[in-house]
Amino acid sequence: MKSVQTLLAFALVAGMASATAHADATYNMGTLSATPYVNTSTVTAGTVFTIGSNAYNFTDIYNFTVVGAPTAAGTGVTVDLDLGNLGFHISNLKLDLFSGATWVAGDLVTGSTDTSVSVSSVLSAGAYSFKVRGFADGELTNKGIYTFSAAAVPEAETYAMMLAGLGLVGFMVSRRRGSL
Repeated sequence: MKSVQTLLAFALVAGMASATAHADATYNMGTLSATPYVNTSTVTAGTVFTIGSNAYNFTDIYNFTVVGAPTAAGTGVTVDLDLGNLGFHISNLKLDLFSGATWVAGDLVTGSTDTSVSVSSVLSAGAYSFKVRGFADGELTNKGIYTFSAAAVPEAETYAMMLAGLGLVGFMVSRRRGSL
């Protein structure tokens, strides 16, 4: 049983070693669609900077464009791993949504049990970016792991119009059947 756990730990570490390790990165998601964009990143401690009372040592940027006017939803989730002396952890995880240089919305972890951030905002057509920040502070590794996802979610009015259209089609079909 102990050897199985050891093999699983080695496989997990090997998988993480193959993931992108970086202090700062920029990703181009293209046009935001209903199909979620998902990226898991292993981040390494970089230069420490402070915003307010929170310290950060990595910033990743996810650029994207919006066509039409969907609701953009983005999430970031930390993955805390403790493998004996090898730890992977992120403190102060923060997610911000920007339109150019203008801040639109944001969320940050608020305590030790809060491990995810989420932002949702109605956006018009244009260029945007999500900024993921945090403090990679894994024990003996100074690394952390997070998973980021983003998708375009149709507005409630879009669903209402679709349901009204389906109801109208159903009504027309039932009238035709009744006249036969």
